[in-house]
Amino acid sequence: MTKIFINVWYPVDKSNDVGKQYLEVEKVFPFPPIIKPVTPWETWATKYGLKGAGIFEVSEEDFEKGINYFVRRLTMYSEAIDGYKFEIAASVTSEKARTLIGKEINEFLIPE
Repeated sequence: MTKIFINVWYPVDKSNDVGKQYLEVEKVFPFPPIIKPVTPWETWATKYGLKGAGIFEVSEEDFEKGINYFVRRLTMYSEAIDGYKFEIAASVTSEKARTLIGKEINEFLIPE
């Protein structure tokens, strides 16, 4: 299993927009059974705004599908909400996860 770590950041005044966008994103990208939450999603107050974070797990053979899912899902937020940023990281203990090093995350999109 490979762990995928998601970080998101957005301004406090955009929190209602994030909640509304969540409902729209769920219609397009519901949570797939190949991805298992390891830790519950949490949102944190920081000096610069709000930070959301969660750790998820996918099998080695589903790694690319998992990354593709998160890129597409989080891009919907970043395109709709000014100031929304995200980062996708993966455990360096996985050979497939190390392929993220030095690459743009959109390189991992699987053509539809």
